[in-house]
Amino acid sequence: MSMKSSLLSEEEETDHQDMTTIQLEDNEKSPLQPNRMSPEERTLFHDLQTEVVKTRKGDIHVAVQGDRTKKHTAIVTLHDIGQNHISCFQSYFCFHQFKPLLNNFTVYHINFPGQQEYADELPEDYIFPTMDEMADVLDEIFHYFSLKNTICFGVGAGANVLSRLSLLNAKYIDCLVSVNGTCTTSSWSEWGYEKMASHYLKTKGMTAFTEDYLMYHFFGKVDETSNHDLIGLFKDQLRRVNHPRNLALFVESYSKRTALKIERPIAGKNNTTTIPCPVLLLTGENSPSLDDTVTFNSKLDPSKSTWIKIPDATSMVLEEQPTPVTSAVVLFLQGYGYVMKARPPTLSFVANEEVEGPPAIC
Repeated sequence: MSMKSSLLSEEEETDHQDMTTIQLEDNEKSPLQPNRMSPEERTLFHDLQTEVVKTRKGDIHVAVQGDRTKKHTAIVTLHDIGQNHISCFQSYFCFHQFKPLLNNFTVYHINFPGQQEYADELPEDYIFPTMDEMADVLDEIFHYFSLKNTICFGVGAGANVLSRLSLLNAKYIDCLVSVNGTCTTSSWSEWGYEKMASHYLKTKGMTAFTEDYLMYHFFGKVDETSNHDLIGLFKDQLRRVNHPRNLALFVESYSKRTALKIERPIAGKNNTTTIPCPVLLLTGENSPSLDDTVTFNSKLDPSKSTWIKIPDATSMVLEEQPTPVTSAVVLFLQGYGYVMKARPPTLSFVANEEVEGPPAIC
């Protein structure tokens, strides 16, 4: 019985094709463990200055990392379902090989409505923004902070919304790092499980079904090779969700997402639309989102996009394999003129086929 099939029965009772563009082999095989952060790093994100931006879809909490008064290029982050800016980005942004890059940027961590830590419960009559409406909300936030030509870093649902923003207003995003990004609608099975998870969150709270669904969303099939320390940490985070209904509205909105109206440009055909900025697509070889990222990559301009599958990782590539992710991000940004003095961690590159991409990566 498949994992998804077993989820249904449990609640009632209580060869992928290798299409690697560039495959990275990490010389440091040990994944980032939650306890590798110092006590100061553990509190860093909790102590960030947070600004509340009033938008047409309610208050949006934005945590600012770095000095806003300096004319740094901005990094903007947006998290996935079941997360907030702390649980999604804290461990990676505190990773010792990534932290030096932050000296070049001011970072704006955006939270979806009602998802920030210690959030109040959303009003009963609150209508959660669709993914397209959330792109409009980001438009307001970028305008509020006077942001343009940013580097955006999105995971899952966050990557989907940032992709929509790039189509809405190309001036905002100079480069997009998309982790487990998708451009399609939910499949019927995905929609069904997300619908059920949302229903249980609204009526019963964080049930075993909902927890298992979210665990599958991030880790896929859990077995003896999985990072059980990270899984335990993630379960603890889910069980500490104060207002399950807030998460239910987010999951429901993501399940109803529309497909991005993009297609790969063809020589001589000028009426196609695709993501206008350079895109780095990252995913893990064991990620449930692997096929979605392949489809997404097939609709991007090959001269501006790079798809990378990280070995020995699930959807949680930022936590499981931070070294190859950092190398990929550094080389990607250097291909477009950023962080030119940075030295990526030592990696061996194995190209399965000749591909096109930014000069710094090929």
